[in-house]
Amino acid sequence: MSDDSRHGQHARLWISWLVVAALLGYGVVQTLITAAKLFTH
Repeated sequence: MSDDSRHGQHARLWISWLVVAALLGYGVVQTLITAAKLFTH
C-alpha cells in the first residue's frame, strides 16, 4: 500500500466523521429550536 492511498483513506474517514457530526449537530439544533418554541408558547 502506497503512502498516497493511505492518506486518501484517512481523508475520507475524516470527511465521513465530519458529515456524521454535522448531521448530529443539525438534529440537536432542530430539537432545541422545537423545544424552545414549545416552552415559549
